[in-house]
Order: sequence, then C-alpha cells, then structure tokens
Amino acid sequence: MGRFIAFARAALALTLAGGPALAQEPVSFGDKLTVTVGTPAGGGYDIYGRLVARHLGRFLPGNPAIIANNMPGAGSLIAANWLYNIAPRDGTAIAITQSATLFEALLGNRNAHIDATKYNWLGSLNDYTAVGMVWSDTPFTSAKDTLEKEILVGAGATSSDVTIWPNVLNALVHTRFRLVNGYPGTAAISLAMERGEVQGVVGDDFDSVRAGRQDWITGNKVRFLLQLRTERHPDLPDTATGLELATDDESRAVLRLLIERQKYGRNFILPPGVKPAAVATLRHAFAAMARDPEFLRDAARAHVTLNFAPGEDVTKLVNDIHAAPRAIIERATAVLRAVDP
Repeated sequence: MGRFIAFARAALALTLAGGPALAQEPVSFGDKLTVTVGTPAGGGYDIYGRLVARHLGRFLPGNPAIIANNMPGAGSLIAANWLYNIAPRDGTAIAITQSATLFEALLGNRNAHIDATKYNWLGSLNDYTAVGMVWSDTPFTSAKDTLEKEILVGAGATSSDVTIWPNVLNALVHTRFRLVNGYPGTAAISLAMERGEVQGVVGDDFDSVRAGRQDWITGNKVRFLLQLRTERHPDLPDTATGLELATDDESRAVLRLLIERQKYGRNFILPPGVKPAAVATLRHAFAAMARDPEFLRDAARAHVTLNFAPGEDVTKLVNDIHAAPRAIIERATAVLRAVDP
C-alpha cells in the first residue's frame, strides 16, 4: 500500500508538472483555412467574410492563408448543413451564414440538420438591423404605409431574410407586402429596385446597405420605413420598429424572439467537435483581429460597421433563445413554416 501511495503521488506530480506545458502547446492549423460564406458574392455577409479572410491569418500560429468561398443556397442552409455535418473538425473550416438560418432546426425546418447550441461560435462583428426600405420615387413614406398600402418587394430563397421577414410581418402585424420571388440575393434585388422592377425590400441589413450601396443613403435614393430591432438603431431614430406595430402580447413576444435570433448578425462559426484548444486559439485570434488597427482601417475603407461581440456572449444568447417558452417557439414555428413548409 505504501508503494502504491508513493506511485500515485509521483504520477500526480508528473501530471501537474506537465499540465501547463501541455496547455501552452501551440495549436497548428496547417497552411490554409477557409471562410465559407453562405450567401452569393457581393452582399453584406460576403463583405464581412472576405474582410476576415484578409486579416485573421496574421493572428494565428504559422500565419496560414485564408481562402474565402461562397456556398449560397436555401438562405444559407446549404452552408450551415455542410459546416455542421461535413466540414473538417480541426478548426480549418470557418463559416458565416445568415444568422437566422442557424435557428431553423429549433423552429421546425426539417431540412435543417443542425443544432445551434453545438456549433462553436467565434464571435460576431456586428449586430444585424433588418430594415424595410423603398425606392425614393415610390409613394410610401412611413411604417403606417406598410399597414395600409400594398408594397411590391423583392424576395429570394424561401429561407432567406428578404423572404422570411416580409412574410413574418404580414402574418404577425398585418403589413401588406407583396413578394416578387426568385432573386438570388440582395445584390440582385438592389438592381431590381434601381430598375423599377420592385418597389423595395424587407430584411436587408442597414449596415450592409451603408457598406455596399452608400450612395443610396447619401443621395436619398431610398426611404427606410421600418426596422427589425428590439430598440431603434441610433442612426434610424425616426424609423419605427416592427415591435411597435404589433397589437397583441403574443405576436409581440414571437416577433421579439425572431428578432433576437439575429441580434449578433455577423457571426463566424466552427462546426461541432473542434478541440477546445483550437476553439480557444481561434477565439483569441478573432478578438485580437477585431481591435487591430490595420483591420479597422480596412473595415473603414470598405464602409463596414463593426460592433464586436465575443463568442461567449453569442453562445449565451443562442442558449437563451433555445430556452424560450415552448408556446412562443411553437407559434414562431407555425409562422415560419407557413412561409417555408
């Protein structure tokens, strides 16, 4: 027994001595990582994805190259499913998708083979402020018009933001948006607005409009009729929120849940099963990149708005949404599945 105790103490001492050294052992990602963007080229998610691809490697061991590629389809669900089920689980596969898509399984989409609580969240570079906007030569001037007049809006895939949001608002607050479906992304809808094919769009991101189509704002080419936030955006103080249009408590609670799932709207994620050391290394690198002067200058040149949230904060919100009252989740599911059965 004495010899056993001595052996156990020696083994414990070796374990404690080796722990810090093992914890400090560098993580290697090889010479290349990928950032997969779940939307077509040219939109807001693509802008953020390529910005990260240009800079993140400088903060990772070995300074690996990072390649951005687009995997659009089904409102980013193709990319979300790929990341969750197929992508390598060694930290070399990163993705940015439409944030709402990552909650599709919770909200009853049978084609969503994912669980948002099991992704590894690196962090978000900005909030998402979905807006309803119309071209300036249309007769619509306020949120009240969305309730009283039919507005022709461009829409895309059934699971995309610009399709989901006008349908959700029609169902919950009785707006009168009429959708023109089939556009492959917000860039195509923007062209349709300029050509007069549609009068507006609902669900595009305000900061993406500022980044990619700044002349629309500086030249007063569009009007913002409403915004989908829990409180008004500081730069849209006179634009009503969708919550302000709701007339009953249950509809307001459902709309709030659907808005909250997009709060951290520029999320970068890893698949499940990545080793904790690799996740920690990537989170640290992501946070360092977000405050790096060169990265900030590049973002400013691209007119990209930054509002960094660490992966831990995003993870908490994801878990909170999954813990919402069952009745609210079921009503939200019914609304969404009526749009995308």
